[in-house]
Amino acid sequence: MSGASTGEHREQGRRPGRMRVTTVRQVRRVTPQMVRITFGGEELADFQSNGTDQHVAMYFYEPHVVLPRPFTGEAAKALLPTAKPRLRRYTIRAHRPELAEVDMDFVLHGEDQLASGWAERVKPGEEAIWFGPSPAYVLAPDAQWTVLLGDETALPAIAVLLEELPPGHRVFVLVEVADSAEEQPLPTDADARITWLHRDGAPAGTLLHRHATELSLPAGRGRIWGGAERGTMRALRRHFVDGLGVDRADTHLTAYWTAGETQDSEV
Repeated sequence: MSGASTGEHREQGRRPGRMRVTTVRQVRRVTPQMVRITFGGEELADFQSNGTDQHVAMYFYEPHVVLPRPFTGEAAKALLPTAKPRLRRYTIRAHRPELAEVDMDFVLHGEDQLASGWAERVKPGEEAIWFGPSPAYVLAPDAQWTVLLGDETALPAIAVLLEELPPGHRVFVLVEVADSAEEQPLPTDADARITWLHRDGAPAGTLLHRHATELSLPAGRGRIWGGAERGTMRALRRHFVDGLGVDRADTHLTAYWTAGETQDSEV
């Protein structure tokens, strides 16, 4: 793969996002610390998926804020002087256009956390507002192999990437989770070697970094996708790009969260 071709493929993963006022249709536990929420409604009738690691921005307003109807992106902007939402970004785990539904997976960090607490309490029938989808990471057909690595926050994107990789494609997967109970099925037609890393109390990112730096990359040109804590991703970028000489254009290592900082962001 050349850097030019990588850029061209990434440009293809772009369909415009917009504000969606949706209804929670189902809430179910995937693992002890992960909840899958199904969103649906008329607002999703024209939803066009960008695939892979596309995400949406969940909007959380203070309870006293009265939202105008219809609630659009323009309406949200008009509210900014008096009501700023807090945002959390989540990957689209599945899209069922025939049902006007999408799924998103929420890692449960505690009831005192904004989105995590909401995901623990929310019930079917409640409203959820989000903007999306974002552009997505597009798989390159000329890649000879792929490395996917991340922690539980990146697991929904890793799962979708595995589902979209072509049959027989060689892929190495490293997923760091809290313990063995957090493992979940990762179906794929690719030739995948999946390694689950259980922290069992170890600092976040430690196992992921160690196992990623011990990987023996195959011959030929491939692509490396990752999502985890910012410091871990920065260190792995140095390892692959500066240490092993992987073309930076063939890496996509994203900070999904930052140690010591809230995961919520202002609009």
